[in-house]
Amino acid sequence: MAADMNQCHCAPAPSAFPETNSKLAKLVPFGIGALVVVGVVMLFVLHVLGCLRRRSSNKALHGVVVGAYSLSYALVSYTLGLMQSSRYYVYEFSIWAVCLLLLVGSADCLTAISLNDIESWKSHIVKHLIHGMWGVWIVLYVGLLPGTSDFPVTMKVALWFMLFIILLKSYARIASMRMARKSYMLCKNMKRIADYMQEDVLRACDERPDPVTMQGYRYVVSGERKQKFLVKRPEYVLTYDRQCVKMTTVEQIWSCTGSLLSSDGGGLLKDMCLSMALSKMLNRRFAGFELVEAELEKTHDFVFSGLLAGDKQKQCERVFRVVEEELAFVHDLYYTRYPYLYHKGRYFAFYLPFAMIGLCLWVIHLLFERFQKNKFRLWTTTTMVLMVVVAFLELFQLYLYAASGWCKVALIRSYAAMPASALQRNGFCQMLIGLLLRLKALRPWEDKLGQYSLIDAFDRTRRASKCLHCMTCCLVDKPKKGRHRAKPVKVSRQLKQAVVDSLIDSEGRLTNGVRSLRNNGVEQLLERASNRTTTTHTVLVWHIATTLCKHSLDEQAKDGRLPGHDGSTIDTDSSVASSLSLYCAYLIAFEPDLLPDHSSVSTLILGESITEARKLLKGAKTMKRKYEKLMDISDGSAAGDVSIVVEGARLARRLNEDIPDPARRWRILSEFWAEMMLYLAPSDNARAHLEALATGGEFITHLWALLTHAGVLQRDRGAGGPQAAV
Repeated sequence: MAADMNQCHCAPAPSAFPETNSKLAKLVPFGIGALVVVGVVMLFVLHVLGCLRRRSSNKALHGVVVGAYSLSYALVSYTLGLMQSSRYYVYEFSIWAVCLLLLVGSADCLTAISLNDIESWKSHIVKHLIHGMWGVWIVLYVGLLPGTSDFPVTMKVALWFMLFIILLKSYARIASMRMARKSYMLCKNMKRIADYMQEDVLRACDERPDPVTMQGYRYVVSGERKQKFLVKRPEYVLTYDRQCVKMTTVEQIWSCTGSLLSSDGGGLLKDMCLSMALSKMLNRRFAGFELVEAELEKTHDFVFSGLLAGDKQKQCERVFRVVEEELAFVHDLYYTRYPYLYHKGRYFAFYLPFAMIGLCLWVIHLLFERFQKNKFRLWTTTTMVLMVVVAFLELFQLYLYAASGWCKVALIRSYAAMPASALQRNGFCQMLIGLLLRLKALRPWEDKLGQYSLIDAFDRTRRASKCLHCMTCCLVDKPKKGRHRAKPVKVSRQLKQAVVDSLIDSEGRLTNGVRSLRNNGVEQLLERASNRTTTTHTVLVWHIATTLCKHSLDEQAKDGRLPGHDGSTIDTDSSVASSLSLYCAYLIAFEPDLLPDHSSVSTLILGESITEARKLLKGAKTMKRKYEKLMDISDGSAAGDVSIVVEGARLARRLNEDIPDPARRWRILSEFWAEMMLYLAPSDNARAHLEALATGGEFITHLWALLTHAGVLQRDRGAGGPQAAV
């Protein structure tokens, strides 16, 4: 190592500072090199883990991404500052500077971490300008230093081109943030959709739409930015110019007769365009516009007679696939730069990565020539490895965009706009589009439900989180008592089917479980579902009852006391009911903003329930002991006791006594929780759902979006609304 240091080709730079230890000064490039390596590792993290952010609720993954995103600016600023002030320059400083600038301007799959970043987009411009000037200075100045006369012109040209590409990518990032800013482009763009839908509502009375063929459903897929709108006086209402129709609609996509859209896989491609159109419809809620079509019968039929028509299993799969893709488009609008590339720089999305890969290979070739000539090869070897990593990440970016829904919708839109004769003649074009459409992208959602059990977690404490809270001087929130997350569970096909069946049965009139209880002839349980003042009370009482019934079922199955019953049916219903019960409790504990009650109300009620459970079950460590104690309390408690924990235990006792058949009991509970899940979904807090999309997404957000497109924006307060909840 000492021999390498003595051979280090470092050019001394003019300095106004007094002479210091020359050996210590020569160590500075080694420190700068280490920081550059760390920067490229952070770039890798932002590229690879950043694209997984929307489909994972893993706290560690999000912590790593947020850490890399937050520290990137500080790291780049500090390292560029070291390069600028270093008394010794190395040949590769300018290349390292370009690699660092890639960190703050080239993570295509990640534009913002949170909505607050979008609102502060001007600060990002300032940071990019400062870093850009430093990078240009280093690239320019390194060629003027003594001892660097061998810096080839071709290398300078490559670096200048790379800086230009980084500038374009940085502009795309800033422009994407402006597009998603509510007070700027978002409202302007959504106003066009809102006005178009207002006009479409006026025409709907003269049509007979078909939700299967999409005839009459002119939901906008693309082109709204090019549409001209006229001001209609004296009402001052914007109406679209019918003489200048440039928009592509769902109706037009469905009427395309091209082979790609009429083949067996054509339905999936059409549904992707439908997801794009629905995402634009949904974005009006985020921008604060009214959904004027919500009251139309056509809107109701779109979901109930269109998406949910036909074979149960296939339609259940389709409806959730469409919503998943829709929410992926919504997520990308706010947190990635894909929307800008889709609308403005579609070709840049392909050209820039290709150009950057070519430049990286060029730089690697020049570095390899230097590697063969020089004895000191540490810097050159390190830089070559860094450029290989950068080239790989550019290729990864290219694939992510080519496989994304944005690119596919753009291809389908162009394909559908081509005349039929051109489609038949141009076989090569069809083959190329078909190959791109077959590229597989990551699933937009992890498809899991968070779980929380009050009875199981009320006496647990998180010591590690408490220590972290103290060590970070309260930067990390202090963990609340009794809130310990259980392991998330996969959303099963049976669970989705149960929710869809409940939605079809409701016809859009949502109640808090009353309908399912009446349909099953257990009206005696309605008193447990009609005398509370908040939805949180209802959920917690039935959650506790379901938890106790599940323990009882597990004990019976363990002892072999379930003869003569179809175990698979009971297992399916109990799994659906338990999963939804634990998920609803999880929402109260960790995502209260997504629920009907105010988050402070839900938090207060849950806190009181945890305190009550600690008092009643003090000393009970096992689930068996907790069950026995609660059953004893429910049997001897006074009738006027309003404790949620006691009420839940009473309800569990009644469920076991009034419905002795376990198969019927769990079918009732399964239908109850499916109905309750739908009842909880409508919400006016669109921002909470949007923030949830950045941390893995929630199942309730999928239901919220689905109900929105069915015109169900609120609950049926006349049949078991919040004021009549348990």
